[in-house]
Amino acid sequence: MKRGRQGEGGGRPRFVIDYDAVEKLAGIQCTQEELASYLGCSVDTLTRDAKFCGIYKSAMSKGKMSLRRHQWRALESGDKTMLVWLGKQYLGQSDRQTLANDKDSPITAFTWLPPT
Repeated sequence: MKRGRQGEGGGRPRFVIDYDAVEKLAGIQCTQEELASYLGCSVDTLTRDAKFCGIYKSAMSKGKMSLRRHQWRALESGDKTMLVWLGKQYLGQSDRQTLANDKDSPITAFTWLPPT
């Protein structure tokens, strides 16, 4: 005996992913969690979809290339603050600090704490 809609394609309807939105949002470096929230589904639903994975990876890469291009333009126009911040956030760039010293003078390290 059949119950409900068994055999008639029953069950939850397949979730339809808005691939245009995925491409636009991934292009501005939105995470999969943010995309899932925007689209109204779980991250698992997205990552099980092969087309989503391809579009997401491609759009993230294009977004990073665009960021690099804008950083270069910002550098050419003299805006260094945003250039440095975005590079640290999205491209894994960091400041490197090196200490130099002649053999006769010791290096003194201290930590500054703000007044309480």
